[in-house]
Amino acid sequence: MPPSKRAKRGAPPTPFELRYFPVMAKGLGPTLVAEYSTLPWLGNEELGFIARGGPPGRNFADLKDKTPFGQLPLLTTVEGDMIAQTTAIINYIGKMAGTEGSGRDYAVSQMLIAEAEDIYALLMRNVPTIVAPLNQGIKGDKAAYDLFWSDKLPPHLENLEKLCEAGHGFDETPGGLYLFSIIHQLCLVVPSLFVAKKGKQAGALAAWYSKTLCDPRTAKVLEGKSSMGAFKQYFIKEP
Repeated sequence: MPPSKRAKRGAPPTPFELRYFPVMAKGLGPTLVAEYSTLPWLGNEELGFIARGGPPGRNFADLKDKTPFGQLPLLTTVEGDMIAQTTAIINYIGKMAGTEGSGRDYAVSQMLIAEAEDIYALLMRNVPTIVAPLNQGIKGDKAAYDLFWSDKLPPHLENLEKLCEAGHGFDETPGGLYLFSIIHQLCLVVPSLFVAKKGKQAGALAAWYSKTLCDPRTAKVLEGKSSMGAFKQYFIKEP
């Protein structure tokens, strides 16, 4: 690390920076991983970053050409390096914070990251957002929307249920928190997603989701009280 980047003895550690648009989408996961990491970090709110319409130097338009892939989210390290792509960002934070797990926990965390990406891709194709309704661009129609909830999503949840029952890698690993960020967005669209059928108890996946939702660190992020500030719901119910 260059001398100018080294923290002086007794000085507080230098924070990394995290930027994203003010919507959940791909920003909620990295923000949760950052908040749970206990590492010092700065998000949109404290950086004064306004993705669109912000002042010069504090908006995405001015930053875009400098980023690795011209997109957000973006993590800027203590050394000034830019890290793009959500999965790379959450893995970097996990590595720096020592929350990535080891052995089987690490492997499960990586599986959850990949599974969360798969579910997110399905959401993008089949569920409307605040900027993209059905039948626009890659979005399917109402039939595809209904099929997603009835046929495409359930197998993913069933497989996650089996994995969650084993109790590995779901709690505070990057994979667990990223998966939570995607499942939470599912639940915002369909609040009854984890409601147990009459006479049956909620499964392990539902219990884990509820536990994570009630954690004060999660609440801080969802209430817009973290360094990132407020997030808007991105995926919405079909009108």
